[in-house]
Amino acid sequence: MRLDNFEKKYSPVKLLLVLVFSILACKLLIKHLFLWFPKLHATDIPLLCSAILIVLLSPALYTFFYKPMVRQFEILKRSEGKMRELALNDMLTGLYNRRGFMTFANQLLKLSNRTQRGLILIYADMDNLKLMNDDYGHEAGDRALVCIADVLKKTFRGSDVIGRVGGDEFAILALEAKAESLDALRKRLTENLERTQYNVYSTHKLTFSLGIIYYNPEKPQTIEELLRRADMLMYEEKNYLKILPEREVHHAGYIEEKVQV
Repeated sequence: MRLDNFEKKYSPVKLLLVLVFSILACKLLIKHLFLWFPKLHATDIPLLCSAILIVLLSPALYTFFYKPMVRQFEILKRSEGKMRELALNDMLTGLYNRRGFMTFANQLLKLSNRTQRGLILIYADMDNLKLMNDDYGHEAGDRALVCIADVLKKTFRGSDVIGRVGGDEFAILALEAKAESLDALRKRLTENLERTQYNVYSTHKLTFSLGIIYYNPEKPQTIEELLRRADMLMYEEKNYLKILPEREVHHAGYIEEKVQV
């Protein structure tokens, strides 16, 4: 039941009238009850009258007060859950939006610091989204973003935090990762993208530039600092690939932060 319907059906005036008529009806029933059972009237116990009144009023109170309020609280709780989900999730890709990513990434960072387990942060920027939108339309660009999001979901675990933090930018924070696994992770990402594009998306070749860093909990940093480092590496790679001849792009080296574990 929507809020406006609730206010119309259960307005304060209607509820007050229901309560008044219920009390009058109960008093009438009590009066007849005493006529049928004179001994009860002879006792003249106020508590007995009150108890009878409560028992007789209970169905009306439950039907017109308690039950509607409980139903309305359930609706409000579900609405609050949906609003929270909308506030933290990206509508297009189903990933976390920037707010959602920052919220859960901070929690994962605290867990890493507490358990002394390393993290890997990947900052991915989809290449040439603007050109794709200009050449094929925004619908094609949206489908490409959804394709990238699907690749990230397939590549990483459900416990990892994945978010679309900008128009064509994605961030992933993975727990229990080692610095030695950076190469393997990049290779798996690239292979999954090529495989997904071959099966799902064929309008335009999809590529992304990556900035990958390892977080050592022995050297604490904030998630904002980590994102800045990964973002810088991503742009270094993007600029590096721009100066390469097209035939060399697939064999190019990449920019990766040197870490000491």
